[in-house]
Amino acid sequence: MIDMHYDLLSVIYQCYLRMDYSYLEEWLANYNSDNVSGVIANLYFMNKDEMIEEFGESLTEINVYDMFKKATEVFKEYASGLDVIFSIEGCDYIKDVNELEGLYELGLRNILLVWNNPNKYGSGNRGSYGLTDEGKEFLRKAIDLGISIDLSHMNEKTFKDTIELIKEEKEAGKSVKVLASHSNSYSVCPHLRNLDDDELRALKELDGIVGVVEYSEFVLDNTASDEKLREAYLKNVRHIVDIMGIDNVGVASDDMTFDNYFFSGLGGKMVFDYKTIKSDLVELLSTEFNEEEIEKILYKNVYNKLFKEEVK
Repeated sequence: MIDMHYDLLSVIYQCYLRMDYSYLEEWLANYNSDNVSGVIANLYFMNKDEMIEEFGESLTEINVYDMFKKATEVFKEYASGLDVIFSIEGCDYIKDVNELEGLYELGLRNILLVWNNPNKYGSGNRGSYGLTDEGKEFLRKAIDLGISIDLSHMNEKTFKDTIELIKEEKEAGKSVKVLASHSNSYSVCPHLRNLDDDELRALKELDGIVGVVEYSEFVLDNTASDEKLREAYLKNVRHIVDIMGIDNVGVASDDMTFDNYFFSGLGGKMVFDYKTIKSDLVELLSTEFNEEEIEKILYKNVYNKLFKEEVK
């Protein structure tokens, strides 16, 4: 399977800061042909206070270019055989389109313009405004470079503004890869991070792809039993397939177990154990989908839409 969202570059950077790669080495055993064979590897950024909570009071400057460069260098040393798309989540600290181009030259191929908070480019689900003029310029530059546009975490206004901008770019003859890497159905689980049916239809119109995510809060809730979470995860997949079609759905872990290792933990839980996530998904999906459909959901859709031209 291909995992459409795992914060692997952030994990790598934390290992680098500690000069201890044992966690990374242990987790890389999960990436193999029988489990996870490809990943959108993400480096995330939050607001300044939240970044200080993770990096400590000594954090005086957030240098996206240097952090991305170091994380991708370590990735190539430890995981060169893994099919990968490098991603940045939360573009708050990318200075301008010139730095974006520099990051592209380092290998950046996917961006989430916002995390939960508003920034100079637009708003996540904790903000109220949409794309700013600077955000529109930034997205157009990303499209010109061939970077895919990831709509997960956007609030309703930023989402709609981005959809309209992408339509304009496509009408101008540009090729745009669009996705929501780790979002579920608001109709199934009414969380602000999830997408309503109109948003799913808008993504379908652009031939985008949605990664159904297994973090409990976006599946059902944090207190549900394992059995109820699996039932709800399947319901999310089924609903999104019904809206978008079988060719526009993938899977994403957004696996946060590393948070308990490096930080204080988030309190939520994952529907699947990452060590067996593929076999667990096959078992669950087989109750609703045939073998060909499962292969599309777990691998073919995201490979064909996002990876084919990137993986050499």
